[in-house]
Parts: sequence; C-alpha cells; structure tokens
Amino acid sequence: MQTILLVDDEPEVLETLADTLTSFGYEVIPKTEVLSAMTVVKAGTVIDLVITDLKMPGVSGSEFILMLKSARPAVPVIVLTAYGSVQSYIESHSKGVFEYVNKPVQAKELRRIVKAALTWPGAGHAAAPL
Repeated sequence: MQTILLVDDEPEVLETLADTLTSFGYEVIPKTEVLSAMTVVKAGTVIDLVITDLKMPGVSGSEFILMLKSARPAVPVIVLTAYGSVQSYIESHSKGVFEYVNKPVQAKELRRIVKAALTWPGAGHAAAPL
C-alpha cells in the first residue's frame, strides 16, 4: 500500500481529503502543521507522496516543500491551495512540485493527479536516513 503524507491546517479539509485518499486505497498520514509532518519525514517513514497546503500558520507549505526536498528530493509533492496565484504556481514548480491544484478539487481529479504523481518516473519514495 502506498503512503501519502497529507498536510493541511484546516481539520475539516484534512479529514475530508484523508477519507477520500483512503477510499482510493492509500495509507494516509494526516498532519495539521509542518513541524509534525517533518517529524514523520525525519523518522525515516516510507512516504510515496506528499500533498500539502501552501498557506498555513507558523511554517508555510512553501517552506515545508524546501525542507522536504532537502530531506527527500525524489518524493513527489502536490500542492492544494485555496489561494492560488501565478506567482505561487511558478514558485512551487521552481521548488520541484509535481502538481499545483486549486481547492476545492473533485475526487475524480484528485485520483488522477495522485495516480500520475505516484507513477511519475522521477518519483522515489524509499525512506531516507537523516
């Protein structure tokens, strides 16, 4: 079973996305803030995909992407944001984000994007000791 680390500061959104991804057959590790998500990454947990919000209190999703890519450069990242802009789109892709999606996203579209990210030839998901 493939594992998705899901990070969003809104508990209702996090729960809905986690339930949807679980219904697709993925194991989901939900986190409401970046530092607890990085604890999972640093623990060496096998992560096949990361889905993150951009706008979060404390450490932003953009900062999280930099930390994640430093620790696990080959893990694909999908950004889900309610505050999409051309600037954040370009910035996200310059950091190696696989896909940038505006919220809300339909389940069918989410499934397609997740499947594409998990089968992306550049994806690598083995746990990396830190």
